[in-house]
Amino acid sequence: MNNNTITTTDSSSTATFGHRHRNWLELPAEVTSKILFKLSVVDIIESAQHVCPSWKKICNNNSSMWHRIDMTNLRVEDEKKDLDKICRKAIDLSDGQLVDITIEDFANDGLLNYIVERASGLKRLGLLSCLSFTHNGLVKTVAKLPLLEELELTDCRFTRKDIAAVGKACPSLISLKCNEMSSYLMRYDHIALGIAESMPGLRHLQLVRTNLMDYGLRAILNGCPRLESLDLRGSNLCCGDDVKKICIDKIKSFKRPKASMDDYPYAAKFAVNSDDEGEYEDDPCPDICGCCGYSSSDSDDSSAAAYRIAIEYGLI
Repeated sequence: MNNNTITTTDSSSTATFGHRHRNWLELPAEVTSKILFKLSVVDIIESAQHVCPSWKKICNNNSSMWHRIDMTNLRVEDEKKDLDKICRKAIDLSDGQLVDITIEDFANDGLLNYIVERASGLKRLGLLSCLSFTHNGLVKTVAKLPLLEELELTDCRFTRKDIAAVGKACPSLISLKCNEMSSYLMRYDHIALGIAESMPGLRHLQLVRTNLMDYGLRAILNGCPRLESLDLRGSNLCCGDDVKKICIDKIKSFKRPKASMDDYPYAAKFAVNSDDEGEYEDDPCPDICGCCGYSSSDSDDSSAAAYRIAIEYGLI
Protein backbone atom coordinates (compact mmCIF):
# COMPACT_ATOMS: atom_id res chain seq x y z
CA MET A 1 0.00 0.00 0.00
CA ASN A 2 1.41 3.42 -0.92
CA ASN A 3 0.99 6.59 1.10
CA ASN A 4 -1.91 7.78 -1.08
CA THR A 5 -4.06 4.75 -0.42
CA ILE A 6 -7.20 5.32 1.62
CA THR A 7 -8.97 2.55 3.49
CA THR A 8 -12.02 2.83 5.68
CA THR A 9 -13.69 0.59 8.22
CA ASP A 10 -17.37 0.93 9.06
CA SER A 11 -16.90 -0.25 12.62
CA SER A 12 -14.45 2.47 13.63
CA SER A 13 -15.41 5.24 11.16
CA THR A 14 -11.70 5.81 10.55
CA ALA A 15 -9.66 6.40 7.43
CA THR A 16 -6.04 5.44 6.87
CA PHE A 17 -3.78 7.90 5.05
CA GLY A 18 -0.46 6.08 4.80
CA HIS A 19 0.36 5.46 8.46
CA ARG A 20 -2.01 8.12 9.85
CA HIS A 21 -5.47 7.31 11.17
CA ARG A 22 -8.34 9.75 11.53
CA ASN A 23 -11.74 9.27 13.05
CA TRP A 24 -14.11 11.39 10.97
CA LEU A 25 -16.58 11.53 13.85
CA GLU A 26 -14.05 13.58 15.80
CA LEU A 27 -14.01 16.44 13.32
CA PRO A 28 -15.08 19.82 14.77
CA ALA A 29 -18.83 20.32 14.50
CA GLU A 30 -18.42 23.37 12.25
CA VAL A 31 -16.29 21.38 9.81
CA THR A 32 -18.73 18.48 9.73
CA SER A 33 -21.55 20.97 9.24
CA LYS A 34 -19.85 22.39 6.15
CA ILE A 35 -19.34 18.90 4.75
CA LEU A 36 -22.96 17.91 5.33
CA PHE A 37 -24.09 21.18 3.77
CA LYS A 38 -22.72 19.90 0.45
CA LEU A 39 -25.29 17.10 0.46
CA SER A 40 -28.80 17.45 -0.90
CA VAL A 41 -31.73 18.08 1.42
CA VAL A 42 -33.04 14.59 0.66
CA ASP A 43 -29.71 12.95 1.51
CA ILE A 44 -29.40 14.84 4.80
CA ILE A 45 -32.94 14.12 5.97
CA GLU A 46 -33.11 10.53 4.75
CA SER A 47 -29.54 9.34 5.37
CA ALA A 48 -26.83 11.57 6.81
CA GLN A 49 -28.59 12.49 10.05
CA HIS A 50 -29.03 8.80 10.85
CA VAL A 51 -25.33 7.92 10.55
CA CYS A 52 -24.48 8.63 14.17
CA PRO A 53 -25.70 10.69 17.17
CA SER A 54 -23.19 13.50 16.55
CA TRP A 55 -24.30 13.96 12.94
CA LYS A 56 -27.94 13.84 13.97
CA LYS A 57 -27.27 16.55 16.54
CA ILE A 58 -25.58 18.75 13.94
CA CYS A 59 -28.40 18.27 11.43
CA ASN A 60 -31.16 18.88 13.96
CA ASN A 61 -29.67 21.57 16.20
CA ASN A 62 -27.93 23.77 13.65
CA SER A 63 -30.60 26.00 12.13
CA SER A 64 -27.98 27.86 10.07
CA MET A 65 -27.76 24.75 7.86
CA TRP A 66 -31.35 25.35 6.87
CA HIS A 67 -31.42 29.07 6.10
CA ARG A 68 -31.55 28.02 2.45
CA ILE A 69 -33.40 24.98 1.17
CA ASP A 70 -32.92 23.82 -2.42
CA MET A 71 -35.12 20.97 -3.57
CA THR A 72 -34.31 21.04 -7.28
CA ASN A 73 -32.34 18.74 -9.58
CA LEU A 74 -33.97 15.76 -7.92
CA ARG A 75 -32.78 12.31 -8.89
CA VAL A 76 -35.09 9.60 -10.18
CA GLU A 77 -34.80 7.72 -6.90
CA ASP A 78 -35.66 10.90 -4.97
CA GLU A 79 -38.96 11.24 -6.79
CA LYS A 80 -40.12 7.98 -5.20
CA LYS A 81 -39.78 9.47 -1.72
CA ASP A 82 -42.28 11.60 0.19
CA LEU A 83 -40.77 14.91 -0.90
CA ASP A 84 -43.50 16.95 0.74
CA LYS A 85 -42.73 15.37 4.11
CA ILE A 86 -38.96 15.81 3.63
CA CYS A 87 -39.40 19.46 2.72
CA ARG A 88 -41.58 20.13 5.76
CA LYS A 89 -38.96 18.49 7.98
CA ALA A 90 -36.27 20.75 6.55
CA ILE A 91 -38.49 23.80 7.11
CA ASP A 92 -38.99 22.76 10.73
CA LEU A 93 -35.23 22.40 11.20
CA SER A 94 -34.76 26.00 10.06
CA ASP A 95 -36.46 27.05 13.29
CA GLY A 96 -38.10 30.07 11.68
CA GLN A 97 -34.82 31.28 10.15
CA LEU A 98 -35.53 30.19 6.57
CA VAL A 99 -34.77 32.98 4.07
CA ASP A 100 -34.54 31.15 0.74
CA ILE A 101 -36.38 28.11 -0.60
CA THR A 102 -36.64 26.63 -4.09
CA ILE A 103 -38.92 23.72 -4.91
CA GLU A 104 -39.16 21.72 -8.11
CA ASP A 105 -42.28 19.83 -9.24
CA PHE A 106 -44.12 19.07 -5.99
CA ALA A 107 -45.20 22.38 -4.38
CA ASN A 108 -48.92 22.69 -3.67
CA ASP A 109 -51.17 25.01 -1.66
CA GLY A 110 -50.68 22.99 1.52
CA LEU A 111 -46.89 23.14 1.34
CA LEU A 112 -46.88 26.85 0.46
CA ASN A 113 -49.07 27.55 3.47
CA TYR A 114 -46.73 25.47 5.65
CA ILE A 115 -43.83 27.61 4.48
CA VAL A 116 -45.42 30.96 5.31
CA GLU A 117 -46.64 29.76 8.71
CA ARG A 118 -43.08 28.84 9.72
CA ALA A 119 -40.98 31.27 7.70
CA SER A 120 -42.70 34.63 7.56
CA GLY A 121 -39.28 36.27 7.12
CA LEU A 122 -38.68 34.53 3.78
CA LYS A 123 -36.81 36.73 1.32
CA ARG A 124 -36.68 34.42 -1.70
CA LEU A 125 -39.20 31.91 -3.04
CA GLY A 126 -38.51 29.82 -6.14
CA LEU A 127 -41.04 27.49 -7.77
CA LEU A 128 -39.92 25.38 -10.71
CA SER A 129 -42.33 23.29 -12.80
CA CYS A 130 -44.86 23.33 -9.96
CA LEU A 131 -48.31 22.88 -11.49
CA SER A 132 -50.26 21.75 -8.42
CA PHE A 133 -50.71 25.03 -6.56
CA THR A 134 -53.78 27.15 -7.30
CA HIS A 135 -53.94 30.81 -8.26
CA ASN A 136 -55.39 31.67 -4.84
CA GLY A 137 -52.73 29.57 -3.15
CA LEU A 138 -49.94 31.58 -4.76
CA VAL A 139 -51.50 34.95 -3.97
CA LYS A 140 -52.31 34.04 -0.36
CA THR A 141 -48.75 32.78 0.12
CA VAL A 142 -46.95 35.93 -1.01
CA ALA A 143 -49.45 38.11 0.84
CA LYS A 144 -48.04 36.64 4.05
CA LEU A 145 -44.43 37.31 3.03
CA PRO A 146 -43.99 41.08 3.37
CA LEU A 147 -40.18 40.79 3.31
CA LEU A 148 -40.08 38.83 0.05
CA GLU A 149 -37.46 40.34 -2.28
CA GLU A 150 -37.05 37.66 -4.93
CA LEU A 151 -39.67 35.47 -6.62
CA GLU A 152 -39.13 32.85 -9.28
CA LEU A 153 -41.97 31.23 -11.20
CA THR A 154 -40.37 29.10 -13.88
CA ASP A 155 -42.59 26.78 -15.91
CA CYS A 156 -45.57 27.51 -13.65
CA ARG A 157 -49.14 28.62 -14.39
CA PHE A 158 -50.53 31.94 -13.25
CA THR A 159 -52.47 34.90 -14.61
CA ARG A 160 -52.06 38.64 -14.98
CA LYS A 161 -54.38 39.07 -12.01
CA ASP A 162 -52.16 36.77 -9.93
CA ILE A 163 -48.93 38.56 -10.79
CA ALA A 164 -50.51 41.96 -10.15
CA ALA A 165 -51.70 40.77 -6.73
CA VAL A 166 -48.20 39.48 -6.01
CA GLY A 167 -46.68 42.87 -6.81
CA LYS A 168 -49.14 44.75 -4.63
CA ALA A 169 -48.67 42.34 -1.71
CA CYS A 170 -44.86 42.47 -1.86
CA PRO A 171 -43.64 46.07 -1.90
CA SER A 172 -40.07 44.88 -1.22
CA LEU A 173 -39.92 42.73 -4.36
CA ILE A 174 -36.87 43.66 -6.43
CA SER A 175 -36.27 40.50 -8.47
CA LEU A 176 -38.76 38.49 -10.55
CA LYS A 177 -38.16 35.49 -12.79
CA CYS A 178 -41.02 34.29 -14.97
CA ASN A 179 -39.47 31.85 -17.42
CA GLU A 180 -40.58 29.12 -19.80
CA MET A 181 -44.14 30.39 -20.15
CA SER A 182 -44.62 29.86 -23.87
CA SER A 183 -46.26 26.47 -23.52
CA TYR A 184 -48.97 27.88 -21.26
CA LEU A 185 -49.51 31.48 -22.41
CA MET A 186 -49.64 32.20 -26.12
CA ARG A 187 -49.82 35.91 -25.30
CA TYR A 188 -47.45 36.77 -22.51
CA ASP A 189 -48.30 40.47 -22.57
CA HIS A 190 -51.07 39.96 -20.02
CA ILE A 191 -48.38 39.01 -17.50
CA ALA A 192 -46.22 41.92 -18.66
CA LEU A 193 -49.05 44.33 -17.90
CA GLY A 194 -49.51 42.78 -14.46
CA ILE A 195 -45.82 43.32 -13.76
CA ALA A 196 -45.88 46.88 -15.07
CA GLU A 197 -48.88 48.01 -13.06
CA SER A 198 -47.80 46.56 -9.71
CA MET A 199 -44.01 46.45 -9.47
CA PRO A 200 -42.54 49.96 -9.83
CA GLY A 201 -39.59 49.04 -7.58
CA LEU A 202 -38.52 46.02 -9.62
CA ARG A 203 -34.80 45.99 -10.46
CA HIS A 204 -34.19 42.57 -11.98
CA LEU A 205 -36.53 40.81 -14.41
CA GLN A 206 -35.93 37.52 -16.20
CA LEU A 207 -38.32 36.45 -18.95
CA VAL A 208 -36.55 33.58 -20.70
CA ARG A 209 -38.40 31.94 -23.61
CA THR A 210 -41.62 33.92 -23.53
CA ASN A 211 -44.05 35.20 -26.14
CA LEU A 212 -43.62 38.90 -25.43
CA MET A 213 -45.00 41.52 -27.79
CA ASP A 214 -43.93 45.12 -28.33
CA TYR A 215 -46.58 46.72 -26.13
CA GLY A 216 -45.86 44.29 -23.30
CA LEU A 217 -42.20 45.25 -23.27
CA ARG A 218 -43.05 48.95 -23.52
CA ALA A 219 -45.38 48.57 -20.55
CA ILE A 220 -42.62 46.99 -18.46
CA LEU A 221 -40.11 49.69 -19.36
CA ASN A 222 -42.60 52.42 -18.43
CA GLY A 223 -44.02 50.73 -15.32
CA CYS A 224 -40.67 49.58 -13.88
CA PRO A 225 -38.42 52.66 -14.10
CA ARG A 226 -35.80 51.24 -11.68
CA LEU A 227 -35.10 48.17 -13.80
CA GLU A 228 -31.38 47.42 -13.90
CA SER A 229 -31.32 44.01 -15.58
CA LEU A 230 -33.62 42.47 -18.17
CA ASP A 231 -33.14 38.94 -19.52
CA LEU A 232 -35.11 38.10 -22.68
CA ARG A 233 -33.01 35.21 -23.94
CA GLY A 234 -34.75 32.76 -26.22
CA SER A 235 -37.88 34.90 -26.25
CA ASN A 236 -40.34 35.19 -29.10
CA LEU A 237 -39.99 38.96 -29.17
CA CYS A 238 -40.94 41.47 -31.83
CA CYS A 239 -40.43 45.13 -31.05
CA GLY A 240 -39.56 48.45 -32.61
CA ASP A 241 -36.06 49.85 -32.88
CA ASP A 242 -36.92 52.57 -30.35
CA VAL A 243 -37.75 49.98 -27.71
CA LYS A 244 -34.51 48.11 -28.40
CA LYS A 245 -32.60 51.35 -28.01
CA ILE A 246 -34.25 52.05 -24.66
CA CYS A 247 -33.27 48.58 -23.44
CA ILE A 248 -29.67 49.03 -24.58
CA ASP A 249 -29.28 52.59 -23.30
CA LYS A 250 -31.13 52.44 -19.99
CA ILE A 251 -30.84 48.84 -18.81
CA LYS A 252 -27.42 48.12 -17.29
CA SER A 253 -27.62 44.41 -18.05
CA PHE A 254 -29.77 43.64 -21.08
CA LYS A 255 -29.68 40.10 -22.47
CA ARG A 256 -31.17 39.93 -25.94
CA PRO A 257 -33.24 37.03 -27.29
CA LYS A 258 -30.22 35.67 -29.17
CA ALA A 259 -27.78 35.92 -26.26
CA SER A 260 -26.03 32.75 -25.07
CA MET A 261 -27.94 30.50 -22.69
CA ASP A 262 -24.76 29.07 -21.17
CA ASP A 263 -25.36 30.46 -17.67
CA TYR A 264 -29.09 29.77 -17.68
CA PRO A 265 -29.55 26.98 -15.10
CA TYR A 266 -32.48 25.34 -16.90
CA ALA A 267 -31.05 25.36 -20.42
CA ALA A 268 -30.83 21.57 -20.49
CA LYS A 269 -34.13 20.91 -18.71
CA PHE A 270 -36.09 23.00 -21.18
CA ALA A 271 -33.89 22.41 -24.20
CA VAL A 272 -35.32 23.42 -27.56
CA ASN A 273 -34.17 22.84 -31.09
CA SER A 274 -31.09 25.00 -31.62
CA ASP A 275 -32.40 25.89 -35.08
CA ASP A 276 -35.47 27.47 -33.50
CA GLU A 277 -34.06 29.11 -30.40
CA GLY A 278 -33.36 32.83 -30.49
CA GLU A 279 -34.49 33.35 -34.08
CA TYR A 280 -37.42 35.58 -33.27
CA GLU A 281 -35.96 39.05 -32.95
CA ASP A 282 -35.55 39.65 -36.69
CA ASP A 283 -38.53 37.62 -37.86
CA PRO A 284 -41.41 39.36 -39.66
CA CYS A 285 -43.79 40.93 -37.15
CA PRO A 286 -46.99 39.04 -36.25
CA ASP A 287 -50.42 40.48 -36.91
CA ILE A 288 -50.64 42.18 -33.51
CA CYS A 289 -47.53 44.16 -32.74
CA GLY A 290 -46.78 47.55 -31.30
CA CYS A 291 -44.17 48.30 -33.94
CA CYS A 292 -46.46 47.40 -36.84
CA GLY A 293 -49.70 48.64 -35.33
CA TYR A 294 -52.66 46.66 -34.10
CA SER A 295 -54.52 44.70 -36.75
CA SER A 296 -58.25 44.32 -36.21
CA SER A 297 -58.24 41.31 -38.53
CA ASP A 298 -56.63 39.24 -35.79
CA SER A 299 -59.19 37.14 -33.99
CA ASP A 300 -57.27 36.87 -30.71
CA ASP A 301 -59.63 38.86 -28.48
CA SER A 302 -57.47 38.37 -25.40
CA SER A 303 -54.49 40.06 -27.05
CA ALA A 304 -56.68 42.88 -28.27
CA ALA A 305 -57.94 43.35 -24.72
CA ALA A 306 -54.38 43.39 -23.37
CA TYR A 307 -53.45 46.04 -25.93
CA ARG A 308 -56.40 48.23 -24.93
CA ILE A 309 -55.61 47.80 -21.24
CA ALA A 310 -52.03 48.89 -21.83
CA ILE A 311 -53.26 52.09 -23.44
CA GLU A 312 -55.88 52.64 -20.73
CA TYR A 313 -53.30 52.38 -17.95
CA GLY A 314 -50.88 54.61 -19.84
CA LEU A 315 -48.33 51.81 -19.94
CA ILE A 316 -47.50 52.34 -23.61
